[in-house]
Amino acid sequence: MEIVIVNNKETPLQKILQLQNKSVDCGIKTSVYAINSSYGKGSITNYYFDGLLININNGRFKEDVIFTSKQNLNALELSILIEGEKIIRVSSFKSDLVLEKNESYFIYDDNQTKQIIFHKEKPIKEVKIRMYDDFIRKHKMQTLLSKDKILCLKKTNRNFTRQLTTKMEEIVTEILINSQKGLLKRIFLESKTLELLHLELDFQTKKKYNSDNILKKAYKVENIIQTNLHEQISIEQLARRVLLNQNILKNEFKKLFGDTIFNYTKKLRMNKAKKLLTHTQKPIYEIADIVGYKNPTHFTAAFKKTEQKTPKKYRKTQIGL
Repeated sequence: MEIVIVNNKETPLQKILQLQNKSVDCGIKTSVYAINSSYGKGSITNYYFDGLLININNGRFKEDVIFTSKQNLNALELSILIEGEKIIRVSSFKSDLVLEKNESYFIYDDNQTKQIIFHKEKPIKEVKIRMYDDFIRKHKMQTLLSKDKILCLKKTNRNFTRQLTTKMEEIVTEILINSQKGLLKRIFLESKTLELLHLELDFQTKKKYNSDNILKKAYKVENIIQTNLHEQISIEQLARRVLLNQNILKNEFKKLFGDTIFNYTKKLRMNKAKKLLTHTQKPIYEIADIVGYKNPTHFTAAFKKTEQKTPKKYRKTQIGL
């Protein structure tokens, strides 16, 4: 990182990140930085050994911050975002790349100058792993650095991210809470990196089949909604269940079903509510619960907005009272 821009003013990196501690233990070079209170709060911790750099970001900024980065070394980069949003801007790209909460990306960074943008007052919790030549040679991964490979940043498209799996979350959590030192820390960090790398490479080998699977996943989401109308399931949760990027899921679902996930779900709820009002004597509060509204008042308001009458009046018109 070379330049930081806050409020359109260039600021030396040293003013924003203040070194708190620096040490070497069993070959692990550890640096801990605190975010200057004038610019935000939180910390950034770096671990480096044998061509492996693990960077843990945990904090937030008071203003939008743009880090301009020009790396001198090629590297494989794996970024896992637990909280917040990270925007990557590269001059050769027509649009920005966006990494959202509970998403990851795995790319070959081939020394392009890029900007990393974090928005103000958004918490950031990220584990970023960069694998340089020493680490790559040690684990015989040279073929992944070829510029004609799909991992090359120049070939990255809008689908460059993927939803975190449960296994990935478990590994990242282990990294975040680990308190070991010395040799144990070194072995631990390398083993967890290799576990994550295995998951990512396995995903990459299957990636060519993803387009065929997106249709199935969209139908699976529709089935989840149909069979769980009593639950309020967020788009984020749906995307994680089927291991699909949220934006891709929203776009493909609308193409397939002609409506947004929110509107489609609401229509299903209202249709089921109308059937229950017409064909059963269940009280309105119970019907509200069945179709996913824990608050009967909210259900009544939503129903009236859709049907132009309250559930009680709708029931009366259906049974001829």
